[in-house]
Amino acid sequence: MKEGVHIFRMELTVKEFTAGNKIDESLLNPDLELDSDTAVFIRMCEIFGISARVSFFVSGFGQKRWPVDCKTDLATVIEEVPYILEKVNNGDFFFELDFYEQGIERTLIFEEEDNKVQITCSSRTDWIPDPNNVRMDKSEVLRMFENFYNSFWECSYVLCSELAEHPLLKNLKNN
Repeated sequence: MKEGVHIFRMELTVKEFTAGNKIDESLLNPDLELDSDTAVFIRMCEIFGISARVSFFVSGFGQKRWPVDCKTDLATVIEEVPYILEKVNNGDFFFELDFYEQGIERTLIFEEEDNKVQITCSSRTDWIPDPNNVRMDKSEVLRMFENFYNSFWECSYVLCSELAEHPLLKNLKNN
């Protein structure tokens, strides 16, 4: 097994933001109605993807770089993160993170075990995780989700500040 591919990592990486960070809005899906927090997240991730300045990076369980992107996969994962942060901030490390978008289709089950967190990966495709579980310190898990969520909001305020301030997201930013 290659070094580093058995440890779970999830992060947003950002190319340097410069003047003129706005994108061509004609490239956005005109049929998306911003009538739920999920829809607003989808639009934000769509903007991240079009901008080509933000990369969604996930690795682990034997795969150095998972086949994920901002436009579809980040949009499905980011809606789960406020709930996860609420749990881990309260010391509860029993939760799931579902990468349910077609093509990736993986579920991560987080369970507290011996003062650590065991993460078990299951796949609903032909891909087989190897190993199928890893252990991380609780503080590493908390820090990973906090950094991920903070990066999401930092990118949002640069690329789509109007959406970052959308009323439907008001209660989700305070995690």
